[in-house]
Amino acid sequence: MPDNTSENIKANYPALSRQVTELVLSGATDHAEEALNETIEQFGDLAVVEVLEAMEPQIASMYLSAYDGGKLSLATLLISPKAWAVSLAYFAAIWDAEQIEEEPEMLAESLFAHIHGVLFASDDPDRRAALIHEALSTDWGTTAFAALFSTAIDETIELANDIQARGALVAGQTSSDHDIIPLALTIARTDADAWDRVLFELFPDWKPGENELYVQPDDNDEAYGFGYGYEYATPRSTQQLLIRLRKQVPGKASASKRPSLGDDIFS
Repeated sequence: MPDNTSENIKANYPALSRQVTELVLSGATDHAEEALNETIEQFGDLAVVEVLEAMEPQIASMYLSAYDGGKLSLATLLISPKAWAVSLAYFAAIWDAEQIEEEPEMLAESLFAHIHGVLFASDDPDRRAALIHEALSTDWGTTAFAALFSTAIDETIELANDIQARGALVAGQTSSDHDIIPLALTIARTDADAWDRVLFELFPDWKPGENELYVQPDDNDEAYGFGYGYEYATPRSTQQLLIRLRKQVPGKASASKRPSLGDDIFS
């Protein structure tokens, strides 16, 4: 590799970042992917990492949302954990109140595909741990993950109790094969504090480590219970959590300040 490679890369950052941004904004994500491929061929993987790092987080969010689930992307594979965590704040920006009210499960499925696609894009456990740590160090990341688990409350409670009783490393023998189980185990085994924060966001009245959750009985309409006195507490619904996530979308002024409901963030 030439001695001046570093200087060449840095000199091309602004142009590369503008090119990818314009392609994403125009909806041409496949062409943006081609541009990143050319960047790798010319400058290597680290150049793409830097280009993605330099992108506005709302643009990175748009880019990544086009590649989730089974669709692999260079951006999904190479975006830094910190950049992804910040971009996650903008995922709910395109949702409106009507969508959240009428289609919360569909929105949650889309969110799951995005998060799962990024976390499991590679088999690198260190990268996965860094992604989880960065995302769940933010309020919006914690809310986003809680929204995923709200779609499978019984399974989440069963696993949470198993983890509390036996520890995350040996837990996982649940009666469900729901897709949420591997994700939950990965979080709990990677960062126990992050797992507790997600549960607290889902069950705001629950005290992790102090009492056990109970699945809602089939023969009555009581809410889910927790605690030795079998008190009842209603978990936040998927819809409530999606509303909370939408309100955490940063405004135009600054993405570094406390998130607040903003509009026209892509302008």
